[in-house]
Amino acid sequence: MDIFSVQDYSSRISRSRDEQVLGKMEALKKAERESGSEKKQSDFEKLMSDRPELQGKVSSSGLSVPQNIKAEIAADPYRKKLFDASVEFESVFVKMMLKEMKNSVHKEKLIDGGYAEEIFEDMLYDEYSKDISKNESLGMAEQIYKQMSALLPPVKSNFYQ
Repeated sequence: MDIFSVQDYSSRISRSRDEQVLGKMEALKKAERESGSEKKQSDFEKLMSDRPELQGKVSSSGLSVPQNIKAEIAADPYRKKLFDASVEFESVFVKMMLKEMKNSVHKEKLIDGGYAEEIFEDMLYDEYSKDISKNESLGMAEQIYKQMSALLPPVKSNFYQ
């Protein structure tokens, strides 16, 4: 598969939940800098100090560091292609899911459209799957990208360093 034959899906990043989280984190950091050098306890630290019975019982598996995917794919063309490929993989998965959903509905032979209808429905479900993936309805592509990009070396802002 040629790396340049993958469709560009970078426009879908603008509505990313991680980008919203990063924006909130930057706003909090800015507010902390403006408020002074006072050390404040976070909500999590307050909860842990108020309820000592929770210590050691809070799972860290749900915690993750927000990743700015938009900045990463803008800086590295290979990461951009990785993201585009992950969106296409999500599209294939959604198409398979829609196909199985369609097969679970039994049609009557009385108003059957025949072979032409089967071809049209296949193309229609293909387009549905692409639209669902482009609109980041599932978020599966972001998770695939995060898993796969963890194996890549860190992004450099200047490639000549």
